[in-house]
Amino acid sequence: MSIAPPVSSYSIDSWTTDDVRPPERVEYWMNVVSAATRYRVDPTCSPGTFRGRLLRIGTVAYTLGRASADCAQGHRTAAMASEDPHATRTLLWPIRGELLVSQDGQELRIGPGEAFLASSNSRFEAKLDHADIALLTIPGAELDHRLRPAARRSAPRILGINRGLGRVLAGMLGELFAQRAHLSAAEFDAICDRLVDLLCMLAVGDDRPDTEGGLVEVEAMVRRYVREHATDSSLTGATMARALGWSLRQVQLALQQAGTTPRDLIREERLALVHERLRSPVHIVIGELAQTCGFSSNSVLSAAFRQRYGISPREFRAHYLLGMLQSSIAR
Repeated sequence: MSIAPPVSSYSIDSWTTDDVRPPERVEYWMNVVSAATRYRVDPTCSPGTFRGRLLRIGTVAYTLGRASADCAQGHRTAAMASEDPHATRTLLWPIRGELLVSQDGQELRIGPGEAFLASSNSRFEAKLDHADIALLTIPGAELDHRLRPAARRSAPRILGINRGLGRVLAGMLGELFAQRAHLSAAEFDAICDRLVDLLCMLAVGDDRPDTEGGLVEVEAMVRRYVREHATDSSLTGATMARALGWSLRQVQLALQQAGTTPRDLIREERLALVHERLRSPVHIVIGELAQTCGFSSNSVLSAAFRQRYGISPREFRAHYLLGMLQSSIAR
């Protein structure tokens, strides 16, 4: 009857009250979920009849979970949020049943085909009754670096996931659950990075057709082009606009609508590439990594990486390798 340990490298864990004596189920469940999700969860029905299950997949960056319970109420206080070093944001969506959420004085009912994006810096409550929910925890910086302040403030908390981009996002999350045993830590994080991209696009409404010049289509092609050419050190907003056959102003407007700029998008994609390669078992010299990922020098890469992730590339790789070693020892 082990309690959930902190996620180190890449772990897949599951817990169920079916293996626990009925009188001990409530206490067991409270301890498990609190340790695994950074939320306090209190069953609201009789201890002897309570049943709950939790599956958690995660790395040091992202955690994907699926929980079902007969009746439970979870909350995260402002004090608990302040102790979270990553200012974690949580995306929750009901797979079965309904989820009642409350935050900042709003009480909302989330049903099938909808998801809720909980903020990280205020009290949050969620209630489920014979429901099955999924949740993705995301470091706040991963959203903040993709969405400008105005876009973060205006982004809706309830997101539609039953059609268009939302349905694609939900489908990818479902496949991530299904393929969990066949992924490495680097692959899991890379997929989650792309899921956050889609989540940000969905949050600013980019799944709706644009009636003034097709800016949504322009943005999608720009993002694809930047992803494919991020390692080109000469890549700029002007060069990508010429290559795609649009004006620089069109590209700027399309990205402005999504809350970013050509320069920021290029830097973000290059940093994501460095972040992914630093998790590779193949050792690459930092200077060589800077050159192959489009940065003009080692110092430029180190400064940008530290600003983005809070540590240098060398420090990140050392921490990541230590987590891998600890995970191997634990097994």
